[in-house]
Amino acid sequence: MNKNKFLLLFILCCVLPLLAAKLVLEFGWFNPGSSSQGQWLQQEIYLLDDASKQPNHWRIAVVAEECQQQRCQQALHTVQQLYLGLGRKQKQVQPVFVGQTLPADYPVFQLHQTQAASQLQNQIILVDQQGLALLSYPMPEQAEQMAATAKAIRADLMKLLNYDRTSV
Repeated sequence: MNKNKFLLLFILCCVLPLLAAKLVLEFGWFNPGSSSQGQWLQQEIYLLDDASKQPNHWRIAVVAEECQQQRCQQALHTVQQLYLGLGRKQKQVQPVFVGQTLPADYPVFQLHQTQAASQLQNQIILVDQQGLALLSYPMPEQAEQMAATAKAIRADLMKLLNYDRTSV
């Protein structure tokens, strides 16, 4: 094989994948963002305090002003069950209730009061180590819908826990 033929094949091997990627993006053959099941927040909201000195890298926050409604009670129960179901990964997660008063039936939750929670009312939020709210899940009205919400939260939380490299 002569030198010119090799150079042409080499350039073709380099340019062809770039051209294919450009075409995929131009014609919309790529479906972006289908990995997470929660709703990514569009703006930066620091919901909780920085916890970089603590071993809990991720926090599941239930945000509600008062937890008298049935759906808030269901959300607290579901998040508590999710937390207990994490097993050894519980060390990396802390459930938090953001509101005025926490019902006494949920001892695993920490109570946190903040002003930043006004636009996130009646939602379950995944919060990172710095206190930044990342993913939100609405509290469903019916108890039957809470199982699907719990499954979505668990799937996203497990991805975050598995790809977390902050302790390394």
